[in-house]
Amino acid sequence: MRVRTSVTLPKDLLVKVDALAGKKHKRSAIVESALRDYVTKENGKKLNTRDIEIINANADLINKQVKETLEFQAEW
Repeated sequence: MRVRTSVTLPKDLLVKVDALAGKKHKRSAIVESALRDYVTKENGKKLNTRDIEIINANADLINKQVKETLEFQAEW
């Protein structure tokens, strides 16, 4: 479902968008694609931040387990 909306953009940006869109594409399609890319990128940043927080919260335990594992390895 599409919803009509109004956005105010700088004229020079619209000129560039229209040049990219050409006669075959619509301005809305270009803007929609750009917004989808932005949302995907921002969601990825949030996931990465969450993952780093989880790793950092468990770093001491992970490092301890790795150290113990390395102590069991035979020397060459």
